Amino acid sequence: MSCGIEKNETPARAKNFTNEEVLLLSELVGKNRSVIENKQSGVITHKQKEAAWQKLTMEFNASTSGDHRSTKMLIKKWRNTKKTSTKSYSANKKSLYKTGGGPKDFSIVLETLVDAIVHDIICARMTGYEAECDSDYVVASMYRFDKYYHLTC
Repeated sequence: MSCGIEKNETPARAKNFTNEEVLLLSELVGKNRSVIENKQSGVITHKQKEAAWQKLTMEFNASTSGDHRSTKMLIKKWRNTKKTSTKSYSANKKSLYKTGGGPKDFSIVLETLVDAIVHDIICARMTGYEAECDSDYVVASMYRFDKYYHLTC
């Protein structure tokens, strides 16, 4: 007796997310970012995250007329969206610091609305932190000091 799926069968593949669905998912995660993107890993935090994702899934499925999406699918899509946005940001930043002339690289994708939302949600993990020990930081600090105190050499 089988329950509908035999051992060698795989479940049917769901349709790809539309751009509107990805945008909706990003906006819903943005509303719940304090819970969903929390870096703590305790039991209570885990239960809060599960509850937030369950609520988000219900809101998502109520707002879309497409396929029903499971919580697992939405979590996976959110992780992939973060990776894609981070790669896009890195490629844009890398192209800004290129040297050596030659034609401009137009293959770089401009930031989309979803990328902007993801950047807003995970900003520091995407852009990095400003280092106080960096030589650029020291030079900028000295410039501000000179500007306010009018030092001359």
